[in-house]
Amino acid sequence: MHPILIDVAVGSASITLRSYLAFLVLAALVAGGLAGRVLVRMGVGRRSAIGGLAAAVLAGLVWARLLAVILAPSRYAADPASAFVLEPSEFALYGGLAGSGAVLLWLARHWHLDTARLADRLVVPIATGLVLLRIGCFLNGCCAGIATGLPWGVVFPPGSAAWGQQVIGGNAGALFGRVSPVHPTQLYEATAAIALAAVALRLGRRGEPDGVPALLFATGFLAFRAFNQTLRVPSLDQLLPEPVLVEAYALGALAFGVGLLGRVALRRQDSPLGAGLP
Repeated sequence: MHPILIDVAVGSASITLRSYLAFLVLAALVAGGLAGRVLVRMGVGRRSAIGGLAAAVLAGLVWARLLAVILAPSRYAADPASAFVLEPSEFALYGGLAGSGAVLLWLARHWHLDTARLADRLVVPIATGLVLLRIGCFLNGCCAGIATGLPWGVVFPPGSAAWGQQVIGGNAGALFGRVSPVHPTQLYEATAAIALAAVALRLGRRGEPDGVPALLFATGFLAFRAFNQTLRVPSLDQLLPEPVLVEAYALGALAFGVGLLGRVALRRQDSPLGAGLP
C-alpha cells in the first residue's frame, strides 16, 4: 500500500501526489490516447477525435463524481458543499463509464461511425483504463475485500481502509495492529478486465459479427463485478445495500448477455448452414 507516491517539500510548502489521483489521471490519458488512435483509424479527424475524447473524459469524471454522491448521501448531508471537494477516491466507476459512453455514442452518430464496430475497438482502451484505476485503488488501500485465509490474501497496514473496516467489524486483533489478510478485490477486477479483453480481441480477429466482442466484454465484466462485490466490505454510508448492488450488476450482465445471444443467433441465421433453419 502506497497511498502517496510523491511528497516533496518546496520551501514552506509541500507537493503531494496521491496514488489514486495519479492513476486516475494516468487511466484517463492512456485510455484516451488509445481511443484516439481507434477513432483516427476509423476516419475521424485528429482534432475532432481529441476534442470529442476530451468531452467524453470530462463527462465521465462529472458523472463518476455525481454517482458517488448519490450512492453515499449521508456523507454529504451535514455539509453539502463537500460534494464539490474532489477527494481522490470519491468517484464511482460506472457513473464514469455511463457518462463517457453516452458522449461517445452521440459522437459516433455525429461522425457516422458504426457504433457496434466502434464499441469492439474501444474494448482494449476501456480495459486498460480499468486496470490502471484498480491499481490505483490497490495502492491507495481502498475497495479492499473481506478477510480471507487464502494464500494470496493481502495484509494492509494499520490506518488503511481495510484496517478500519476490521476494527468496526469487531476484529479485536486489529485494535492492536494485527490486520487480517483480505481479498485483493482490486487486483481480481484488473485481472478479469485483462482476461476478458484478450478474449474479446481474439473474437474480433476471428471475424465474429460487429458488437459480439464488446457485448462479451460487458457481459463478462458485469457478471464478474457481481461476484466480486460479494467479496468486498460494504461501505457504511452507501445508499444501496450490498444485495441490491449485486443484483444490479447481475441484471446488467443479463441484459448485455441477451444482446450477445441475439448477435450470435443473427450470425447463425445469416450463415449458409443456418439459412434453411426455421
